[in-house]
This record gives sequence, C-alpha cells and structure tokens, in this order.
Amino acid sequence: MYKRILIPLDGSPLSEQVLPYALHIAETFNAEVALVCAVAMDDAPDSAVSQICSEREQYLRDIADTIAGGLTVRCVAEPGHPASVIIEKAEEQEDTLITMATHGYSGLQRWLLGSVAHKVVQASDAPVLLLPAGAEGPDGGPVQFKRVIIPLDGSVLAELILPHVATLCSAFDMEMILVRAYVTKFPGATVRMHEVDEIVREAAESYIKEKAEELQGTCQSKVSYELLHGIPAEQITDFALATQNSLTAMSTHGRTGVGRWVLGSVTDAVIHSSHEPVLVVRTPHTADD
Repeated sequence: MYKRILIPLDGSPLSEQVLPYALHIAETFNAEVALVCAVAMDDAPDSAVSQICSEREQYLRDIADTIAGGLTVRCVAEPGHPASVIIEKAEEQEDTLITMATHGYSGLQRWLLGSVAHKVVQASDAPVLLLPAGAEGPDGGPVQFKRVIIPLDGSVLAELILPHVATLCSAFDMEMILVRAYVTKFPGATVRMHEVDEIVREAAESYIKEKAEELQGTCQSKVSYELLHGIPAEQITDFALATQNSLTAMSTHGRTGVGRWVLGSVTDAVIHSSHEPVLVVRTPHTADD
C-alpha cells in the first residue's frame, strides 16, 4: 500500500511528534522512511544557505540514528519553500504517504508547519496524515489507531476513499465507522419542517446503512455506522473527539444532493478544528465534479 513514508521536520519538538506514528506505519508496510527538511531561501543570504542545509541534514541524520534498525531511512535537506519541497519529494515515488504535524515552529527557519501542512493538503496528490499538536490517547500516550471514522456525504466521489481505508484497516486490524451528517435547515422553513427533517433523516440513514452492509460483505474489518444531525464539520469533529483512539479519514472532494455541502470544504474545516489525527486522501476529478 505505502512504499515510502515522508516525514517533514522543521527542527521543533512539535513537528517531531509525528515520528512514532509514521514509523509504526513504515514498519507495518516495510516502507522506506524519508526525513525531509526545507530551508526557506529568505531565511538567510545565499552564501549561508548551503551551510544551513548541511546543519539541517545533520539534524535529520541525528533523528535517523534514533530509529530502530530494519527500516531504510533517507535524509534530505534542501533550499526552497517548505510546502513546495515536500510536494516535490512526495511526487518522486508512487505510494508515498506524507505524515506531518499541523503546528510547530522551527528554530532558524521560523516557518509555521501548520500553514505548510494546509498548503500540502491542498496541492499534493499523495495522501497526507495530519497529527494535531497535543493529540494523545486516553492514557496520555500516543493515539492507538483502533478505529477509522469515514465521513460520507452521499456522493460517489466521497466513496472513492473506501478501498484505501479498507486496505489500511486490514493492515492495522481497525474498525471502520461510517459517518453520515445531515442538515435540515432550509430557507423559508414552515411548520412542516418536522416532516422534512424526518424525510431527510430516513434518506441519510438508509444510505449509510446500505454502505455499511456492502462493506461488511466485502472486507474483513468490523464495520459500523453513525448518523449525525447538525453542521457536518462540527459533528464530525465532536464525534472523533468522543471516539477514543480513532483516526478520521476524509476525501478532498465530494458533493451531496439534498444537503449540497461540499466535502472538500468540510475536510478543510475538520483539519483546522480537529484535535485528533486526520488522514486526507485526494480523490480524482470527474466530468460531473
């Protein structure tokens, strides 16, 4: 599934929080590990960039020395805009997973990894695992990925993430939880709003239940579903926070019929507000998108 795990680091402890998660994934898939550090060109005069790159590469090698044997680890420190460097390195090899923290300041570079992560998610074709600063399991340690929350909006585009997640769940023996959030606030609502709410709720539940039953018949992982009423991004974030040791996996595209909320914008909102890990997988455009 993943042949290379790319880990952007900026010299801060916060950026390094992703390491246990990334290395666990690398060990599971026997994937190569690429430690990447970018040196922004406006941080120093050209004459000093080479020296800073050397210092950053040594920093990465020091990190690599702490990684247990058995994994192939490569270290890359290059000048350039952080997001551009990360995306370029991810494109060099297929089946690359980018794993990065969503907050963290560097020492000499002083670039905000949170804003870099957002740009990477927006532009990279590779899947991106985002770890919010401070994310932890119920015991105070790292989050143990035991459940994957998969928001679906009723669109074919949103469902394209399912094969990716099914493979991930099989490798880590994780439960799949399909989530459907629906909203029934329409302009000009009348006293018949209760009837409209019931119709929308039944349609949403019928859809998510059907998808869960389909997956139960085709994958080995445990599959369940949840129906949520309210603003999708808020409901998804709250549900993830209440679901211990979970990972939320979302598509970057997808549109509903009745609700007409764009999953891409919902994904963006979840990334900015979630306190739990989020895996973002880009789905291909179609003629109807």
